[in-house]
Amino acid sequence: MAFMKTFHPLRSTLYCLGLGLCLAGLTACSSSPKLKPASLSNIDERTTLRTVWSQPSDPAPSLGSSASGQGAFSPAVSAGMAVVAGRSGELQAFALGTGQRLWSLSLNEALAAGVGTGAASAEGHYAVVTRAGELVLVDAKGKVRWRQPMGGVSFERPAISSGVVAVRLADNRLVGFDQETGNRRWLLQRTLPSLVLHGESGLRVASSPAAAAINEPLGPTDLLAGLPAGRLLWLNASNGAVRWESQVVVPRGSNEVERISDLLGAPIVLSDAVCFGAYQNAVGCRQSANGRSLWQKSFALALPIAANEDWLIAVDTSDRVSGFNRRTGERAWTNNALFLRQLSAPVLLAGAAWLGDSEGYLHAMDLQTGALVGRLRLEAGRPSGPMVTTTEGLLVQTQAGRVSLLRP
Repeated sequence: MAFMKTFHPLRSTLYCLGLGLCLAGLTACSSSPKLKPASLSNIDERTTLRTVWSQPSDPAPSLGSSASGQGAFSPAVSAGMAVVAGRSGELQAFALGTGQRLWSLSLNEALAAGVGTGAASAEGHYAVVTRAGELVLVDAKGKVRWRQPMGGVSFERPAISSGVVAVRLADNRLVGFDQETGNRRWLLQRTLPSLVLHGESGLRVASSPAAAAINEPLGPTDLLAGLPAGRLLWLNASNGAVRWESQVVVPRGSNEVERISDLLGAPIVLSDAVCFGAYQNAVGCRQSANGRSLWQKSFALALPIAANEDWLIAVDTSDRVSGFNRRTGERAWTNNALFLRQLSAPVLLAGAAWLGDSEGYLHAMDLQTGALVGRLRLEAGRPSGPMVTTTEGLLVQTQAGRVSLLRP
């Protein structure tokens, strides 16, 4: 087995690795001045979120992750339920509208990431991966349907589409397992770069109607995969056939760290485009029909993007937030007010981009101007992974082990 280096992103102005490689253009990590996070100032609050329900997860200390992408612990919404997972192997389901606890399940095995699900035949089915390399499918009643060795390890949430549970393994194999039997149905492999961001790329399938934040034009067999080294694929989930594949970013740099260009989070599918963000490199959109470029802009990206038909929101390595015109790629604004506050990935809700910070605050930025227009503090710390927009409101799982539904 070939030796493979791994790298997990640290949210700061510079990164020091092993032999003293430093990013952000500074000459030495030890001699760099320490920059301070921005202090919060008074804002003209024009929007807010109220708590519809909030529930502790049991046991609370095992929930949470510092990751931002697909390897983070984030809720899954399907069949009218919000299902959350914890590191030590517990899954819990809450009624999406009321927060009523419906069931809990312990897998007695540490988990590598949160819960994956999908639409249509995937409704009421939830998939997780264990740190030991096992894929587990759970039904709407909290019963384990099957457990299947994957033949490798994964640091990302699975996705379910067209009767297949898809997962990307750490060695860059995409594998589809039959939803009914757990047997492997197909396998696709791409070259793995020498240095990757494990748990930060992701898969996209059609969402459950209760979870759809936008009108995703995805069919029952569609599966999109963002891969290390800036590669984007659109596949048929039922058989693994590639509809199109695009090298959206070409890795460049004088060393392995500078050449990291992994796609962050799951691709976002809109009416005519697939939008993406590549770590420390670029944001952009491709034609959904064939993968050809619509626009692409250089950007020192640090977190998964958020996008709708009009706007693409991106956060750089210093927590500066920028808004791009989704159709033209022109940058409309940049807001520095949350500099180095260790932001979470943005989500779009009620005309604003919402971002969490390390102190447990949620901040709202107006999509048109980038101005801060709202702020509230979560009950139990910062989000443990990407927040989820649903038809009922914003679903947040925190590092301190609490699940809440917030609504404008």
